[in-house]
Amino acid sequence: MSHNRRLAVYLRTPVASGTEQRQTSVLGRADALRQQRLVDEVTVTYWSRLSTGVDPHQNSDIRALEQWAADNGCSLAPAFDRRDRHSAVTGDDSVVTLPIACVAYWEGGELLGVYPHAGPSGHCTVADGLDRIEAALRSGERLNHTGARR
Repeated sequence: MSHNRRLAVYLRTPVASGTEQRQTSVLGRADALRQQRLVDEVTVTYWSRLSTGVDPHQNSDIRALEQWAADNGCSLAPAFDRRDRHSAVTGDDSVVTLPIACVAYWEGGELLGVYPHAGPSGHCTVADGLDRIEAALRSGERLNHTGARR
């Protein structure tokens, strides 16, 4: 029985080779979950350091991630750093500095976890998130972003 479990992996490009190795590790772990049939799909999106709001698909993804954080009493800062800026040429806008790696877990169209984030139980890294996702899927429990058992 499939619940359409999807891992969305977001990676910043270009990055230094040491950082690229960490990204490759995240991709490897995500793919291992797919190969073990714990998730149905892994999508990979590459993004640059700054989101200027020009790409509608990227805006939609970022809004969904930020909404998840707001709904769950979490913060995506400092990994996602949203700030307003003023330019005499382009006027006022908002930019978001994007993380080197981010993983979001979707089940049946519902976003259940975004990593990295800071939450009630402290900071949660991408590796922590992958651990939590794997543990929840192996146990058959619903992912709980705080890491607490329900």
